[in-house]
Amino acid sequence: MHALALILALTSIVTNARVAVTDGVDTGTRSHDAVAVDLKSGGARFVKAGTPLLARERSIIIELLAPPIGPLANTTGLPDAFDRPGIEKLLDNDRVTVWRYTWVVNKKTPRHFHANDVVVVHLADGVLASTTPDGKTVMNPNSYGLTKFNPRGRVHSEELVKGKASAVIVELK
Repeated sequence: MHALALILALTSIVTNARVAVTDGVDTGTRSHDAVAVDLKSGGARFVKAGTPLLARERSIIIELLAPPIGPLANTTGLPDAFDRPGIEKLLDNDRVTVWRYTWVVNKKTPRHFHANDVVVVHLADGVLASTTPDGKTVMNPNSYGLTKFNPRGRVHSEELVKGKASAVIVELK
């Protein structure tokens, strides 16, 4: 019964060829390496396959289903999305680089290129404006715990236009 209760406590967020992302409390093991993002602390841990997750608080668990594929070549002439001013590197290994970033109201990030797929775990409620090179802007409302998979190959700038915005960003290698 305990294992069944544990499974029911998790909510699937994203599943694709690269990742299976769940939201909840989980102390079990995975058959693949994973990253556990603790929503309360904004911290992240890399967990090897077969090792207990020990996610006793609400966490976003990103199970890495596929081996690294490497970054896309950046032929844009723009800077890579990461490392950027004001960002903190939480961990780095052969599978992922995990960053924590807080956007500042009305301060645009430099236009940048995403060479890798990312899973973004939002830690605050706010609205980010994302502007592509052709000048099109999309308003992205974000909330605490909202988690998105964003594919590589994107070029844009971002600006916090309402509320607060902070995230743990898991860059897949």
